[in-house]
Amino acid sequence: MNHNLLRIGFIGSGAIGSLFGGCLASVHSDANPLEIFFFCRKGHAKVINKRGIKIYRDSGNITLTNIKAFENVEDFTKISINDKKYKLDYLFLTTKAYDSERAMVQYEELINSSNWLIILQNGIGNEELVKKYCDKNKIIRIITSHGALVKENGLVYHTGVGFTKMGFVYLKPQKQNHSRYKSGHIKLNLLKSRLDAGGLETEIVDDIIKHTWEKAFVNIGINALGALTRLNNGKLLENEKLKQLMSTAVKEALEVAKLKCIELSDRDSVKLMYSVAEKTYNNKNSMLQDILKGNLTEIDFLNGRIVSLAKEVGVKVPINEMLTYLIKGLEESFG
Repeated sequence: MNHNLLRIGFIGSGAIGSLFGGCLASVHSDANPLEIFFFCRKGHAKVINKRGIKIYRDSGNITLTNIKAFENVEDFTKISINDKKYKLDYLFLTTKAYDSERAMVQYEELINSSNWLIILQNGIGNEELVKKYCDKNKIIRIITSHGALVKENGLVYHTGVGFTKMGFVYLKPQKQNHSRYKSGHIKLNLLKSRLDAGGLETEIVDDIIKHTWEKAFVNIGINALGALTRLNNGKLLENEKLKQLMSTAVKEALEVAKLKCIELSDRDSVKLMYSVAEKTYNNKNSMLQDILKGNLTEIDFLNGRIVSLAKEVGVKVPINEMLTYLIKGLEESFG
């Protein structure tokens, strides 16, 4: 057995999971061996296992044939049930936020046997649900503004380059956790090195929750309006009225965060949101992708979460309310 080998799994390998998994698979070498496992839809898994996954990106297209894909955890268990070498070093949760609980139950055994669970999702407070089902000290969150789109099974388009940040959610360098935190940080840096090598430059941060909120401000400003108008991210900025609505949605969310005593940086969240929209100009945001496919969205974990938190602190957030109700109305129209 090669002790340098890293085994990494992705639960819910849709657009962003396929992008991250594919970029990691691209850095596999004899010196730095990796095994990548996808748990995804049947059609996607079938194509990946037959001819690999192809990632289209500005820096050059790549085809990867070193990913093993499974429709469900039972198929994976058949090859690994009595083989401890298949214990995963890192297991990514990349489902839609509203599917988190179902995934945590379905993959409970695999989650518990994995060393680290990484939440790579949109939304605020996802970790509070996840910790009900696993050791909270092994939870890592990754936030990213990279854009991705699966146009057809096995084909992933890297539609926008952005930032990626990660950190421990609950594990802190306290006296009783010092040894685990120290060894955990080594594993965090190891994952960072692989993501960096795969073209997803990643920053390790001390307070990932603060950054999760700041990333959510970006989604709160862009996603619902993009989904309602069917406009790509950059096109939203070209309409001054829409741009104003984007700004107001973020400012309402900022007020709620401050009243909830969330520690935030001094950076201008509205300007950051505009900047991300510009950098991902041609990206169809994930909520727009869901609406176009007739799927549920993550509105309850973004604008909808701001609405519910606003009620707790006694403030009005009319733009976020409007966006939430309109998106939910669209969801109902799917029947």
